Amino acid sequence: MELVFPEEQADRLLRAAEEQDVAAGGVFSAGPRGVQVWSEPWNGEGGTSGSSVLLGSVEWTANAPARTYITIHRCRVTRAGQARGVGEADLLRRVLDLAGVAGDGPRPGLAAADPR
Repeated sequence: MELVFPEEQADRLLRAAEEQDVAAGGVFSAGPRGVQVWSEPWNGEGGTSGSSVLLGSVEWTANAPARTYITIHRCRVTRAGQARGVGEADLLRRVLDLAGVAGDGPRPGLAAADPR
């Protein structure tokens, strides 16, 4: 299953992930290809991960299906995440919550893929 976000929702998701960055007391680390979800804020010396472990990531493709959209195409749970009982649906729900989109049931706020 792929989920498509128009620019406004994609921007909202990225801003929220940046505001809740692992280096600033949150559990997310956003990048151009997705969002990593960590177990806790980074607490290591010099801004390193310390005891925080990577639970998994939600990955996307930018500018797909059209410019200014992102398409979520993969949720990956690490072994550390699995050991803590985290599943793919858990990761996806946490990331969708950042954009204010419900993680369960229908997703009326998501854009339909634009074939152009």
